Amino acid sequence: MALTNFFGATSISNSILLVTLVPFILLEINEKTVFKPYIFVLLIGLFLSMISSNFFRDQSIMEGFKASVNFFYIMFYFMLRRINPSTIQMESALITLVIIFCISYIMQFILYPMVIFSGSEEEFSEDIRIRLMAQGFSSLGYFWGLNNLLIGKKRIIGLLLSIMCVGVIFLMGFRTMLAGIALFTFIMALRVYGFSWKIFITGFLASGVFIAILQFPLFAEKLNIMLERQETQNFSNSDYIRVVQFQYFTQHHFKSTIEYFLGSGMPFEGTRYGNYMRKLTDEGIYYVDWGLIGISWIVGLISVFAMISYSIKAFSLKVKKEHYYIGIWFLYLIVTSITTMEFYRPGNFVVQAIALFMVEKVYVTDKYKISVKQKNRIIF
Repeated sequence: MALTNFFGATSISNSILLVTLVPFILLEINEKTVFKPYIFVLLIGLFLSMISSNFFRDQSIMEGFKASVNFFYIMFYFMLRRINPSTIQMESALITLVIIFCISYIMQFILYPMVIFSGSEEEFSEDIRIRLMAQGFSSLGYFWGLNNLLIGKKRIIGLLLSIMCVGVIFLMGFRTMLAGIALFTFIMALRVYGFSWKIFITGFLASGVFIAILQFPLFAEKLNIMLERQETQNFSNSDYIRVVQFQYFTQHHFKSTIEYFLGSGMPFEGTRYGNYMRKLTDEGIYYVDWGLIGISWIVGLISVFAMISYSIKAFSLKVKKEHYYIGIWFLYLIVTSITTMEFYRPGNFVVQAIALFMVEKVYVTDKYKISVKQKNRIIF
């Protein structure tokens, strides 16, 4: 929790937090791991975007680094590898963190406009849409609960955790995230059962629970607001701000093809480049509204390629049904980050580091057990 500043409740310096991770990278640098190559490519891509920003935008590499610290928390993966907790310990810690996050979010939502956690200060004229650091815990927690519900293990806690997490995601007010939850719930069921009547039964029950939740006044009002936004905020509207944003970044922003490839760098507040990007923000031009495509304009194609690659790798690893939720969650992050910054939202790289370590842990453990069984068969 400290690496996420307790979901934004505290403000421990990023320098202090990142320094604690550096020794673990040095200790793990010669170790063979599943995700180290992807993470190193991501870090290289980030540094290249800082160089690009220095050359094309006159922003120093140190200023670029300070602006990009959020991405470097993926290095928490190396700390976890060195500490090497068991899968049971990690899942227990994950459930605890998910519950604490959901309670924190609900508490902040109830007490708004009182600010307890940073990220909840932003004003929206039509709705309260609070963001908290490391809010990826809510979606990862949902898929953990759904996974256990589908395979018939820890059903009660799985059901309760899923309901709590999807309720929090609903309160966030993101149409893309809710659509992603619906889509990947179906994909999760297909992956666990294959084509089976259980899918339709589970889907029917889940739909019933969801419809029942929507009857509460708070959720009904939130749904009405999202439906009203949908009428104007879509690509059929020629004045839709995302169309304007895309045209600006693809036609006017970059000074060369090299900058397009490497990215113009994360803007640091107070620099000339930072002030320029702030002016764009004031005019409604946000790169974050284009999700992973948008962040590629800033940190470069290499960095985004690395992020998508380790996500697909996490999904492709052969693990037991109990751990399908991790790979599904990474695909969910990619899909929902087409028009949101969910993949790289502050604090979410800590959540990703946890998920990467866990899926690697269970993959290597299962692979070792299979290898031992095969050797025993040969001996006997």
